[in-house]
Amino acid sequence: MPPTPILWIGARVWRAGALAGLAGLLLIGGCAVGPDYARPDAPDDQAYKVDGVTAGSISDDDDTPLDAQMFERAGAVRADWYRVFESERLDALIKRALTDSPTLAAGRARLKSAQEAVTAGKAALLPQVDASAGVSRQRASGIELGIDDPSFINTFNLYQGRVSASYDLDIFGKTRRQIEQTQARLDFARFEVLNTYVTLINNIVATAIAEAGLNAAIDTTQQIIDSQQRTLDIVAKQVEYGVAIDADASQIRTRLARTRASLEPLRKQRTIAVNRLAVLTGAPPGQFEDPQFHIDELTLPATLPVSVPSALVRQRPDILAAEAMVHAASAQIGIADASLLPNFSIGASYSREGLSLGDLSDPITALWQIGASASAPLFAGGRLRARKRAARDEYVATLADYRATALTAFGEVSNSLRSLESDARALHAQQTAAAQAQRNLDTVRARVRNGSASYISLYTAEEQYQDTLLDVTDARVTRYRDSAELFRALGGGWWNANDPLAMTDAAQAALSD
Repeated sequence: MPPTPILWIGARVWRAGALAGLAGLLLIGGCAVGPDYARPDAPDDQAYKVDGVTAGSISDDDDTPLDAQMFERAGAVRADWYRVFESERLDALIKRALTDSPTLAAGRARLKSAQEAVTAGKAALLPQVDASAGVSRQRASGIELGIDDPSFINTFNLYQGRVSASYDLDIFGKTRRQIEQTQARLDFARFEVLNTYVTLINNIVATAIAEAGLNAAIDTTQQIIDSQQRTLDIVAKQVEYGVAIDADASQIRTRLARTRASLEPLRKQRTIAVNRLAVLTGAPPGQFEDPQFHIDELTLPATLPVSVPSALVRQRPDILAAEAMVHAASAQIGIADASLLPNFSIGASYSREGLSLGDLSDPITALWQIGASASAPLFAGGRLRARKRAARDEYVATLADYRATALTAFGEVSNSLRSLESDARALHAQQTAAAQAQRNLDTVRARVRNGSASYISLYTAEEQYQDTLLDVTDARVTRYRDSAELFRALGGGWWNANDPLAMTDAAQAALSD
């Protein structure tokens, strides 16, 4: 039987009013409570001082000329900055590490997990639709209907089908702030992995430079041992012929033994450096071939870029990660604010029931409902307002953490710049000392040939010269290492790479297995 006109008109009016109310709620839902995030202001570009050239640029008339390193203010930091050392073996090692490093692979996988969390969170803004179906065997008695008749018992099959939909109107933006927070945490995860990426490359370069320096030190020490052994053989002959005394030979033997003893710690450090390279590249030390880096095979970069502070805070992964946490804390304030306000939602369902499967096609078995609901906190013992205050305090804390991270970054860049200037002066001083030792050695050799000096004097002069060569090697290694450290302090140039966190096919296959 069709509905009466009055019921029909009433239903139309009710639906029109509901639609108008829903449209009004959606318009109100265009704004979210809580602060809209704003990035911290960029610092003044005088946060650290940048000179144009390293100290130690030596004039042409200097007998120990030293190549200067130029600082290019606001220069671009290339993504493959490690290529400035012009070592194919180093380039191949870093390429291998970016492919096989388990630390980087773990970070990439966690980043994908964070991306899926954002996707899942955004689904809360869409209507949720569910469907269910079922069949059951039931036994019912009249008692349920108030019929006190033991014979009123029936056993039957019940078929059911149901579709339901619900939608949270998110009037005050709680869900949107939660999505914003999840996105900020995704940014944090991304910049943390990028920091791992930058640090991994720097660690490989620094370790390769360390091994190169150790190989040079081992070679120089071996030359000292050979020189001392030759001198000992000569002095031993002189003792045998009565030209020298045994005390002279004993002195040389003692120094030779000490020099040989210093060789083993250097070999140990080299082994540790090689094993570290193996681990960094994702290889077991027992299956890793020593690349045999040597300091003379590396090229010192003549020009070094220096990002201005306002650019540095938009480049360094650790600063950007700290900023992402500030963003997440800002969104948490909005979540806490929205928790104090009412929540509105609408829902509807449509179902059919029948005693046989065919009954589900009969419209008379249809059941439906539609409605709206609202809920609001009335009393929570101050819990919600305490959470709001805690969210604001956490925002202040994360903002302070961000500023501390930025200041630390400025300090590292400034330290790198000053270190490079100091390194140049130190290397020049060591080269000057080595040149003086070389001249003294040449003089003593001439005197020995003329018979005016003993082999003990020659031994002492050779030892002094070889020691200065070790000091020069250490100074060169320090200069190379600090050059690499500057690139890391500037952020590593990851923003100039196509996709620094792209997974390799092997990593993708491992995740899918």
